[in-house]
Amino acid sequence: MSTGTQPFSPPKTFLSMPAKWRTKTTISAADKTLADACGISSVLAAILRLRGFDDVEKVQHFLTPDVSTLRDPFTLPDIEIAVERLHQAIKNQEALLIFGDYDVDGVTSTALLVRSLRILKANVHYALPERADGYGLNNTVVQKAAEDGIKLIFTADCGITAHEPARLAKALSIDLIITDHHDPAATLPEALAVIDPKRADSQYGFEGLSGCGVAYKVIQALLAKHWPEYLKSFTQKYLDLVAVAAIADCVPLVDENRYLAHAGLKVLSRTKKKGLLALMAAAKIDVNKQALAGHHVGFRLGPRLNAAGRMASPRKSLDLLLSEDADESMELATELDQLNTDRQEATRAIIKSACEVVYKSAELQQQAILIVDGNGWSHGLIGLAASRLVETFYRPAIVLGVEENLARGSGRSYAEFDLHALIEHTTHLLQSGGGHRAACGLSLLPDKINDFRELAQQFANSTIDPALLVPVVEADCLTEGKDITPELVKNLAALEPCGTGNPEASLMLRGAVLVDGLAMGAQKQHLKWFLEADNCRFECVWWNPGSKADGFEIGQKVDVCYVPQLNQWGYNTTLQLVLKAVRKSQQGE
Repeated sequence: MSTGTQPFSPPKTFLSMPAKWRTKTTISAADKTLADACGISSVLAAILRLRGFDDVEKVQHFLTPDVSTLRDPFTLPDIEIAVERLHQAIKNQEALLIFGDYDVDGVTSTALLVRSLRILKANVHYALPERADGYGLNNTVVQKAAEDGIKLIFTADCGITAHEPARLAKALSIDLIITDHHDPAATLPEALAVIDPKRADSQYGFEGLSGCGVAYKVIQALLAKHWPEYLKSFTQKYLDLVAVAAIADCVPLVDENRYLAHAGLKVLSRTKKKGLLALMAAAKIDVNKQALAGHHVGFRLGPRLNAAGRMASPRKSLDLLLSEDADESMELATELDQLNTDRQEATRAIIKSACEVVYKSAELQQQAILIVDGNGWSHGLIGLAASRLVETFYRPAIVLGVEENLARGSGRSYAEFDLHALIEHTTHLLQSGGGHRAACGLSLLPDKINDFRELAQQFANSTIDPALLVPVVEADCLTEGKDITPELVKNLAALEPCGTGNPEASLMLRGAVLVDGLAMGAQKQHLKWFLEADNCRFECVWWNPGSKADGFEIGQKVDVCYVPQLNQWGYNTTLQLVLKAVRKSQQGE
């Protein structure tokens, strides 16, 4: 059963690898007992047990996270120093500069700090880097701050590798407070305070905060120490920004982040911030008709906020999040919506070119890490292209956009390959570089690309097991037809917000019969199937299957990896299975 035209279709000479299918667990007797005790489905109980929540107390704590989950901000390194310096700056009306980053996390961090410090009557200024400036604090920003009379620089979501700017700030008698959540090097910048939960000497107990989460904790500590009358309202008021950052920046939604994102989505659903209201309207999110979930932030709000930094200036997103005017907010949100559309079109062009480079090279397809470069590829979009290469070829990928005098790159990992370690291993070839295990950014001179590619391949070959460089279809739990009901969908919604570290539940159904099917969409690029299992009939959709749909016939038995959803059309709500992968049934094997 074939579909119509597909984006990024591989040439017929490209041989895709067969996927390894895995089901993490099946429903046990203990799961049924736990389900009865907690009033949930056995499927949800099995998934929760799989994720470490295997008794009633743990399940209830996970499903209803509360404020007691919040950790003590005073256990963060250098927090006392930062709090006292901030208090001094506010009390003495010293000019202080908030310096953020150009992505969602950096913009929300800056917005949270500016909004909260304004309430405290601080003499606060703010700035963001443009992507063309490169990541993080730089000497130009520090020099300008000195010229403008700034006495204190407070970084948000950046600064952990800003050694030279830190030395310059010290020489210019500017105090520097760094707040970041990225991996620190062995030596920290010479700043007044360096607050990062990933510091080796941190007593915080959780490394997964977003940059906005770290900023939130600093203000929480400041208020607890010097303005306790504001603490209760602050703890709730800015959770919408923290939730957007946590979900969009892909930090693990576990531990404290589970509460911050869970409570934050509730705050977002009733937010009074005009910028967020306008952004949700532009993204066609109606909180009166649907409960906010992780995908609303991850796939609608986050990309629009990121589009400003990728296609124009991140200042547009920051202006939106700081706006107090409804008309201005709607104008900015509409502009971000259009920038996101432009971003999608430009990204498709880069992805097509990058994939074609790999498709044309059998040698490249066999390498442990893909490193692809192209002239004029926007450095604001190459990270998205790297993600697509990973999804298509099942190996780590770095995409380089080459300009006249500099190549900027962005990498995404696969098979647990450590990109941060790669950056450190190749640092002598780079102009700049940073990141973490799963993602990295770098820049280098164009004439160093081949040397970098060769050294990166050697490093990848020595650390990656080739057996891991294959597609994997992984489901959380094996189900039967009788398990799949509208109530199951409602149960699984209790996992929200879903994202990194707490993914959407994917399920397996084996031996279902394909009883009918048709192509749909403007180019017939999607499929609607009807499956039967255990005397139950299910409507299914399979988005953009391409050649993966070839060879299936009516009457055939199939195994499917799926996500159940409730599809609302007008006044009707129907159960629908969104297919993630399909194969000829191997039930009984």
